[in-house]
Amino acid sequence: MKHFASLLITTALLITLIAGVNENAQASTAPQLLSGILQKMENAHRNLKSLKAAIVQQRHNTQIGVTDTDYGTMLYKPGEGGKAKLRLDYTKPDMRIAALVGDSFTYYQPRINQAFRGALAKANKNRSGVYGMLAGFNGSAKSLTSNFNVEYVKEELVNGRTATQLHLVPKEKSSIASIEIWVSHDTWLPVQNKVVEKNGDYTIVKMDRMEVNAKVEDSAFNVKLPSGTAIVDKL
Repeated sequence: MKHFASLLITTALLITLIAGVNENAQASTAPQLLSGILQKMENAHRNLKSLKAAIVQQRHNTQIGVTDTDYGTMLYKPGEGGKAKLRLDYTKPDMRIAALVGDSFTYYQPRINQAFRGALAKANKNRSGVYGMLAGFNGSAKSLTSNFNVEYVKEELVNGRTATQLHLVPKEKSSIASIEIWVSHDTWLPVQNKVVEKNGDYTIVKMDRMEVNAKVEDSAFNVKLPSGTAIVDKL
């Protein structure tokens, strides 16, 4: 379960970044260039109605030198008042589904025919404070940049296309040391991120085959559980 929680945190952080960045973010490098990039990201957020993408997620445990890789797809729709919708369908190495609609959270494991359904806050009870960031992934640009200092790093290729790398550091105490994001020059949305934890572990998420503003029905975020699925109230 710890592994899944890390996957969900990392992807939700990526969506936090998709949800918009304010051009008044603090920056210690190339302020004029950074300001223009952040403004383009903010404009892309305003025009974003939905997002579909394939994802590859790699978590590296520095303590034992092991990397776990997960493959799947993501659906996202922004929403008013924190009612955004996010669905992750993991296909390899095993099938799992995680869906978030506002604060309502579902996590289904077909292999053991078990699902958690409940409020996100309940799922995060007694866990690291970083889990609370999940509830704010649809937050405003102002709320995001109030939590991070942002720096321009460089331009490089991701999926064969030009992207800008940005470096984010939490302003408050957190189990996260830093976040790197790569913003596509085609869409001005993030296509890759790297979350580094204080203990040195890190997770990289790469998005590919992105479909911006494709038709996505609200019903797509409903997880239909087979008859006989065991429902639990704790993760």
